[in-house]
Amino acid sequence: MTGKGWINITGEYGLVVRRAALVERAIALDNLLKTLEVDQPLDQSDDLLSFGPHFGREALKAMSARLTELGFIYHDDFFEIVTDYPGWCRLKAQGQP
Repeated sequence: MTGKGWINITGEYGLVVRRAALVERAIALDNLLKTLEVDQPLDQSDDLLSFGPHFGREALKAMSARLTELGFIYHDDFFEIVTDYPGWCRLKAQGQP
């Protein structure tokens, strides 16, 4: 999904990155994808990029550390999502102007 709407996210050790942070920190999207070892985000909009699920707390912490090393600031530019939820439920996020 691309646009201004809601994106799919995962509570199973997921990450959400503000797309504007790429410009603010001068980080190319290709570099972000390479750092997170993915070909594409789980989902994306004009405002947000969603990644995951990652396999456990250790993997999520490693990915968060990589983002910090790349130049992103936790909570300002990205955050982690870890929550219990049933399989019949879907989580979504939307950026704020």
